[in-house]
Amino acid sequence: MSVQPVGTNDVSAMDVDNPSRRPPSSTKVVPPLFNFPKEEPRTFTAKDLIAILSLYNASFKRDEASGESRMPTQAEASSSEALKILNGTSSRKRMVFRYWPRDPKGKNITPANTLPGKTAPNGLQLWGATIFDFYRVNRMPDVTSLSTITTGSKLMKWMKANGEIDYAKDEIAWAEMEEDPKVIEPWSPDAQIQEMEENVRQGKAGTSMPKDTKGKKVSTECLFDPANYPSPWPLVPFSHETERLTSIIDLNHLPKKLVVHDPWNLLVVQSENVFGRAKPYNGEEWTSMEDVTHIYRLQLSTHGVKRAKAEAEERSKAQKIEVHIDELKDDPLKELSSVEKETALEGYLIRPPAIPGPVEPPIFVVHGPPPRPHPSACKAGVPIEEAHLYLSPKHAIGVGNHSVVYQAEWELPRAAVVPPSSADYILCEQCVDADIARIIREEDGEHGERKDQKWMEKSGEVKIVPEGRPSVVFHVVERENLDKLDSEEGQFETQDCTYRAEYIGPVRPIRTTVEWQDPVNPTCPHLRPLPEIPPTVRMRVIGKLSLKHDEHLVREAANYESFEKHMFQHWSGFNVLPPMHDPIPVGALVPQFYGYYVPESEFDDEDEDEENTEGNDEDLGYLSPILLLEDCGSPVDPKELTYDQKNEALSLIYRFHCAGWAHGSIYPRNIVIQPGPISAPPSLRSNEDPSFRLIDFGRSYQCKDEHGHVRPDWRGDRCHEESSVEKLFGMGLYSD
Repeated sequence: MSVQPVGTNDVSAMDVDNPSRRPPSSTKVVPPLFNFPKEEPRTFTAKDLIAILSLYNASFKRDEASGESRMPTQAEASSSEALKILNGTSSRKRMVFRYWPRDPKGKNITPANTLPGKTAPNGLQLWGATIFDFYRVNRMPDVTSLSTITTGSKLMKWMKANGEIDYAKDEIAWAEMEEDPKVIEPWSPDAQIQEMEENVRQGKAGTSMPKDTKGKKVSTECLFDPANYPSPWPLVPFSHETERLTSIIDLNHLPKKLVVHDPWNLLVVQSENVFGRAKPYNGEEWTSMEDVTHIYRLQLSTHGVKRAKAEAEERSKAQKIEVHIDELKDDPLKELSSVEKETALEGYLIRPPAIPGPVEPPIFVVHGPPPRPHPSACKAGVPIEEAHLYLSPKHAIGVGNHSVVYQAEWELPRAAVVPPSSADYILCEQCVDADIARIIREEDGEHGERKDQKWMEKSGEVKIVPEGRPSVVFHVVERENLDKLDSEEGQFETQDCTYRAEYIGPVRPIRTTVEWQDPVNPTCPHLRPLPEIPPTVRMRVIGKLSLKHDEHLVREAANYESFEKHMFQHWSGFNVLPPMHDPIPVGALVPQFYGYYVPESEFDDEDEDEENTEGNDEDLGYLSPILLLEDCGSPVDPKELTYDQKNEALSLIYRFHCAGWAHGSIYPRNIVIQPGPISAPPSLRSNEDPSFRLIDFGRSYQCKDEHGHVRPDWRGDRCHEESSVEKLFGMGLYSD
């Protein structure tokens, strides 16, 4: 079975003020997933088409005469029986559906003459933006029984280079519109944090710390001093739900100092020393315990120090210089793209209605540059000097042979997580609108009688620009029937494109007299003063502690510092990687790394002689180092996963191996799952589109040593791990 595109449709307009995944009412409306249209033409989203193809491949309905699988009818595809199959654990929606037609007399595609296509930074050569960017192709055109999986971007380049463009015009056109790989940023918790802060102000969440809190103050003049917090902050740890921290923090920006609050003596793990033993949890409230604090310091490996320095240099080079232009200096009728209007000029465009066609030059509001931010404002993207960590036995989530794991609250400077809004001066749009209207009346007259002719000519144009690929008509045919595309049976049109209005042409610049305002103390009646905010934010992370004399944790930290950047990033699109045959999302491979911290006494003693170090250790007793990581969910249960989800979880080990690493501990507990997608707010995530991650790298090692030689155990360990994970998920050699 193959999916063949047979053309595209042009769309001329859309109301961008009411964004929708459809063109205007004069064109076809796109149905939601599985809500198939009742009348011709059958217009689908890409997900709809994948669902229909999944039913077809599952032989959902068969032709009575031939007994072969047939396309489901409208009623059949919308039935509860069909939805049960599509939502079942054995349903497959990620597979290579398409076939690339070849010139029977064309050249053979060989490893020697193949050309690279688009790739994500992980270096895997088969990357596609969507499921429909993967193909089966006959590398030897005259051997139709032998096909290979590849991508449209690779085939497009090869076909153009070898003059074979007449047999796959639609496929080449589709490949030319494919987006490049891009980073998918995790959902930012800004809005959720601000909502929680409002609930705290209203008394709906959180509990204030008593003023006579037990224990000594860690420092008297710092961001975390209780005197710096507006009421009702600071809050009792774990007294309200905290958001997971998912963002990447560069090594050179990690907190240098970590103040650990440990009322239950959890840092001694299973030892007993001058600090006593870990106290059992009997339901005590945090405020009923004495707040025991310890000072920890960030410790990086030799490789981590080099990487932190490289990240700092890279960030310095990437800083952009902002160019401000106070006024339109040249011809105000000069045509500028919308990007130039909004970034090269200090101002903003009052957009004309999103109706395509000629229009008068719109108003471009010119204003002066904003004042400098408050000097005291804490800026994001700068190294964090101090952070606090809170540990509670109530939030223990795992005990292993070498470590104990907790969900912890990590308190960071607010600007490290939420952009410092109080540092940004603002313009009141209502005041600007009234001011512009006043200026226009003064220049043009009350009824426009003095308006300059050049501002009345329709010298500009609004265009409707598609974002993404336009609608495409697909035929679903068997490979042996590729020459029979006349019938409308099995024909589907997909429409996943969105649209935006873009103005091209001259603008009318008008400088407003409205001044910038401090949002903390606004001067106009339209703006409300911002509420007081705490200087810090608590986020949920994983805190991993180690048993005494165990080296797994320090090795794991060093491994995190050695992982390539792409292993922490979520990328768009899919990969097909051997020995797998189905497209797999290119999500992050490992949790975010938030630092390895050791007690300050141990940190200070690094330069002392061995005798003194041992003496200090004996005097102080054992305190575990701390590895801070992203909380990526709970261990997988293979029985609960769908076929596609098993494939995705299985691919983690293959991707880890392709990155040049052996894991060393393949167990279900070391593959974790959480609702996804990670780019959506938590309330919109589901287990239908989960996110997977590998964890626990205390036994992991790189396949090559420091001299670039392949380690002797690498090949055997790789085969063992791949066999073990296939057996775990019942895939590959162990599939039914």
